[in-house]
Amino acid sequence: MIWVNIHLISWLLLIVTVLLSFALKDKLATIFMMITRVLYIPILASGFMLALFRVPRDPVLGSLKVILGLAVIALLEIGFARKNRNNLSANILWTLGIVFVATSLLGLVLAGWYFF
Repeated sequence: MIWVNIHLISWLLLIVTVLLSFALKDKLATIFMMITRVLYIPILASGFMLALFRVPRDPVLGSLKVILGLAVIALLEIGFARKNRNNLSANILWTLGIVFVATSLLGLVLAGWYFF
């Protein structure tokens, strides 16, 4: 149960830092990008532990959740790189939002619709 709490709290903090890093300019945005990257550590660690419990019980949805979670992180990094080059497009942000919502919904399905 502790892994679920770590995972959810880390994702909530990640949402805040991502929104701030995309909204702010230059130096502050870079600071929040670094904080976001530090938050990947507990997200990946707790996600790995949760996957150890979930994938044997529901291999297809569990594997899909892992893939979508990694896709969210990859899209975040693509968005950060494009923001640093002043080439950020709405397509990346929309794709990131859709994949994030799909990942969140799938995570809730796998957790039995329990938040904590």
